[in-house]
Amino acid sequence: MSGILFATHGAATAEGAGRVAALLAARRGLTLTTACVLEPPRVLDGGFAPTYVPSPEEVEVVRSSFRALVAQQMRRCGVSGTLQVRTGSPPMEIAAAARETDAELIVLGLGQHRIVDRALGNETALQLVQIASAPVLAAPAEMASLPRHVLVATDFSPTSLAGARATARWLASGDVLHLVYVAGEWHGGYPLEQRVTAESVLAAVARQIEAPDGVVVDQSVVEGDPASRLLELASTSAADLLVLGSHGYGFWKRLTLGSVASKIIRLARIAVYVTPIGCIGDERTAPAATSFTDRGTVTSE
Repeated sequence: MSGILFATHGAATAEGAGRVAALLAARRGLTLTTACVLEPPRVLDGGFAPTYVPSPEEVEVVRSSFRALVAQQMRRCGVSGTLQVRTGSPPMEIAAAARETDAELIVLGLGQHRIVDRALGNETALQLVQIASAPVLAAPAEMASLPRHVLVATDFSPTSLAGARATARWLASGDVLHLVYVAGEWHGGYPLEQRVTAESVLAAVARQIEAPDGVVVDQSVVEGDPASRLLELASTSAADLLVLGSHGYGFWKRLTLGSVASKIIRLARIAVYVTPIGCIGDERTAPAATSFTDRGTVTSE
């Protein structure tokens, strides 16, 4: 049976992720597994002094303390289920844990609000999106309930459609699923014929979402820089989740060229859900039947 993987290091930035993971597992009737990753102990070379190599006993003390810290967080956040303590690179180990547990979703903390903290940190969520075979939900520390107003950035790709379908299943009557297509900037304004076509395709996508009864499905076509427009919409609406699709560009290429996903993960104040390209591969995540090509489009990666 598939489930949800809550990835944490026990810090306050993962508190919201823990609460949301527990609530989502309960609503969806899924198992919940917690994984925490302890980076390998460092061997310290003191130059002229003897090299310090941590003993197995010292490593076990650190490991036990780490497990206790995460267990306390699980109790605070209402997280049940098994706890794995792994050693290695956090993104690699989290991705491996998700595969081993057949997780349909990885939930972790969004991190610090300040862009300098995310730019200079290891940005686990951003790295995880590149290698995971399950969608990634990065939740802010203060998040305490399931999303009720979901903003879905769609470029009509399989990953963006998969994200819309998956998050729609989280919603209940009265909640809102807002599909947004961001056209690239056109000199003199976005052409009317292109807008009409985009709106038509967006309506076709909306019909494929199969949102629960009572969920309001809104649709918008806007113009501008995708990351800026999406962040603006998120801040001016009641949205509490922003959904994106990833096209699978490599980590270093993304850092050089930039992307909508990386900008939003670094700057968003609300939860961000990203569908990695590695999730796509069966009929449930097939692209919309109607295609749309627009030379002004800037996609999510």
